[in-house]
Amino acid sequence: MNKNIIMNSQMKINYKETLLFFRRWLRHPLRLGAVIPSSPALTRLVCRQIALKDDRIIVELGAGTGCLTRMLLEMGIPHDRLYVVELDPELCEYLKKTMPTVNVIQGNACDLAKLLPSEWVGKVSTVISGMPMTAMPKEVQRKIIDASFAVMDHEGELFQYTYRPMSPLAASHFGLSQTRVGVAFRNLPPATVWRYQRLAA
Repeated sequence: MNKNIIMNSQMKINYKETLLFFRRWLRHPLRLGAVIPSSPALTRLVCRQIALKDDRIIVELGAGTGCLTRMLLEMGIPHDRLYVVELDPELCEYLKKTMPTVNVIQGNACDLAKLLPSEWVGKVSTVISGMPMTAMPKEVQRKIIDASFAVMDHEGELFQYTYRPMSPLAASHFGLSQTRVGVAFRNLPPATVWRYQRLAA
C-alpha cells in the first residue's frame, strides 16, 4: 500500500499504527471492518453523538489501534469512564501501551457483562461498535446486541459504524429502532454511523 495514499486519505494518520492495523487485518480479515484505521472525520462524527451522563460509563467494542478512543478522550470523556474491549491480542497490547490510563480489556464482546466490573453493569450509557457486523452470522449479532443492552441503562444507545450505506443490523428483528446519524465521506472507505435503541415496550 502506497504511503502517500494512506497519509492523504486518512489525514496524516500515524504510519506505524496504520501498518500494525493492516497486518492484523491480513491475519484476521473478518475481525476488522477495514484495512486501515478510522479517519478523524469518522471519529469526530461518532463523538459528536456522545454525551456522557453522570454516574455512567462508555464502552467501545473493537477499538483497533485506538483512533476513536483517543478522539473520545480529546472530546472530554474521562479516562476512568471509558472501557475498551478488543479481541485481538496484539491490538490490545498496543492500546494498553499507548493509552495506559484507559480501561482496556481483551475479550469477546459477547461476554461483555462478564468483562466489565460488576459495579458498572447496568450503568453503561453508550456502546460504540466498530466491529464488522455485516460479516457476522445473525446469531453472533444477536449475542453482541443482547450483551450490549444487558449492561446499559434503560436509555442506552448502541452506535455502529459501517462501510455500507445500509444499516448493518436488521433493527426490527432485534427489537431495536434505528437512525442513520451521518456519513463520513472523508474516510477510506466512506463510513455511515447508525444509532440503535430498544423499541418501547
